[in-house]
Amino acid sequence: MNNIGIKLPSFLQKKENKKEDKEKYLNYLTNGSSLLEEQLSFSKNGHQKLPLRSFTAEEIINSTNGFQESVGPFLYKGNFNEKKVLVKKYEKKATMKRKHDHVIRDIVISSEMSYHKNVLQIIGYCLEFERVALVYEYSQFDYLFNCTEFLTWEKRVKIAIDIASVILYLHTEFPRSIIHRNLTSNNVILDQNGVVKLYNFECCIPLPVGKVHVQDELIGTIGYLDPEYVWSSNVTLKSDVFSFGLFMLMLLSGKEIKVNHEGKYYSDDYGLISLENYASLCIENNKLEDNLIDSKILQEEQKKLKAFLNLALRCAKNVGENRPNMIDVARELQRIKKGELQALLPTMECLIDWN
Repeated sequence: MNNIGIKLPSFLQKKENKKEDKEKYLNYLTNGSSLLEEQLSFSKNGHQKLPLRSFTAEEIINSTNGFQESVGPFLYKGNFNEKKVLVKKYEKKATMKRKHDHVIRDIVISSEMSYHKNVLQIIGYCLEFERVALVYEYSQFDYLFNCTEFLTWEKRVKIAIDIASVILYLHTEFPRSIIHRNLTSNNVILDQNGVVKLYNFECCIPLPVGKVHVQDELIGTIGYLDPEYVWSSNVTLKSDVFSFGLFMLMLLSGKEIKVNHEGKYYSDDYGLISLENYASLCIENNKLEDNLIDSKILQEEQKKLKAFLNLALRCAKNVGENRPNMIDVARELQRIKKGELQALLPTMECLIDWN
């Protein structure tokens, strides 16, 4: 979008502030203060990598025609100055179940990540609503969970590699390591060019300096949550690894593989069972097809399928210290892609096997 910059809020563009502008004014002050605080907390030297435009409420409402065309949860198609945009607009705070609103955090992290090719690019925001609205670049897209049946094996591995690179960036490229905390297929889209993109960074939380965990209220998506986080309220970098393991299983099977607070999966055949035992029983009983491996890719090279499944299960271990680090996961995915399967990395024990 051209002419990105600061624009006066709508209530300051008028000669007299009307009574109905009071709410916008208060929202602008409150949200602006929170945004500055988050920028100083998360951004390097307090500066965003990508300058963002401040939109007025009137511009957002007009561009979306009053939020008429929804293209996803809280996502609306808009048109601003003959350029299409995506607007993320949540309901008011009164409808929120959790105590804190992290939309401001989403703006700052999204801005810092916007140059990553696998992150949906944010171009602006609006502070005048009670909950800040975000404005993204426009692209025709679909949610990943709607596309898995059409994906080749090669594309699934590429998606895993690309999303791993985003999570690894969060873990390693900020002054303090950042935990995503809500990695699910609901936050992953495929654009019109088939490029996978992650968005929604509102659940992100930084690790305190010198610490390996941070205690916080439970936030995320049920079914993808690290059992250790559920038990202890301590979230770690390995919490993202756990969610990524379930994400890999979704790519492999073509369906959501969700677990309960103990990390157990419910199967029609075996009831509540650990993922590792479930995989072993599927192999023993020749039930891999459409249980853990999509029938469309079942005939791919067995060594690669085995390595991918083993890596996913390793990531989804119940105990965090038994999971690999994200950098090792990213490296192993590259090895799987290249077919370099002579030996697993030292951290990658073989959890299951089949002949």
